[in-house]
Amino acid sequence: MNLVVGIISLVFIILQVASAMGSPVTSIDENIGEDEFYSMSYTNPESIEMHEMARQSEDGKHSSVKLNDELTPRTTVSPDGNCSVFYKIYYVNSDMGIEDYALSKPERPREVRIKDISTMGCYAVAFSPDSRMYAAPKLVHLGDGRNAQYALDIMSVDSNELIHRELLPFYKENTKHTPMEWNRAEMYGVYWSEDGSSIVYDVLGADIDGGLYPTTLVTNRLNVNYTGLREMNGYEDSREENAEFSGYDDLMESYRKGNEESGEQIMNAPQNEQANESTDTEDAQPVASLPGFGILIAAAALIIGTKWKKDIP
Repeated sequence: MNLVVGIISLVFIILQVASAMGSPVTSIDENIGEDEFYSMSYTNPESIEMHEMARQSEDGKHSSVKLNDELTPRTTVSPDGNCSVFYKIYYVNSDMGIEDYALSKPERPREVRIKDISTMGCYAVAFSPDSRMYAAPKLVHLGDGRNAQYALDIMSVDSNELIHRELLPFYKENTKHTPMEWNRAEMYGVYWSEDGSSIVYDVLGADIDGGLYPTTLVTNRLNVNYTGLREMNGYEDSREENAEFSGYDDLMESYRKGNEESGEQIMNAPQNEQANESTDTEDAQPVASLPGFGILIAAAALIIGTKWKKDIP
């Protein structure tokens, strides 16, 4: 029995480690200050109004209930202006109105319904700088369904499919299974930095006292590998790679012309070749550690080396 439990625990740890290694979230900065929050520019500058309103609520001027009454959903527009998320009431067969959000793009014949966004803020999502992803606060029900943990879902705009889900250390309500300092928490706002490197979110915590909900604001920051996220979404900017390759070709062409004009350079060419091969091997070592890449790199180096020697008179 102990052996079975041990094996299950080991498998769980391995899965957790593998998941963490593959996560685009590199680190989390908890409870960042106002200077850190305002040190960045965000893809939806209008949403900063939400943060300011929540900050005012900390002094007791507002309760979370009053804030909820004052807030009205607004349209979030992508940085390129070609996509938007807005509040919509959907009707089912029973004529019962269901409130959700919709994702709209000009090339689509109709909107895509976004389910289960959980926020008390005016702006439901935050778009990525390339306008091809959005981060949305969600509730993930655990166990018997009474405990709802918050998560930030990073979604693809084109397919509306989940790219990454980051579970957050907040629950909607305090229960004996999910104890926290507050009786209740509300996801308030989400913001994506213009450089793509971080996603910031606000959570308002409430303590029930005499029927009112005095609030406390906590602002956390997810530091993300934006390049990795874009690749996970199926987009990879190869312009820099092409520029480097083109520059390499130009350099090699100049080198060959120089060899034709100078016999001394021709005699030194094998030594230069050996030095270049050694440097390339060291630079490629981390990639070669992946299965199959060592063979591909060795074969490519052999082909390039053979072609190089043929080109040299």
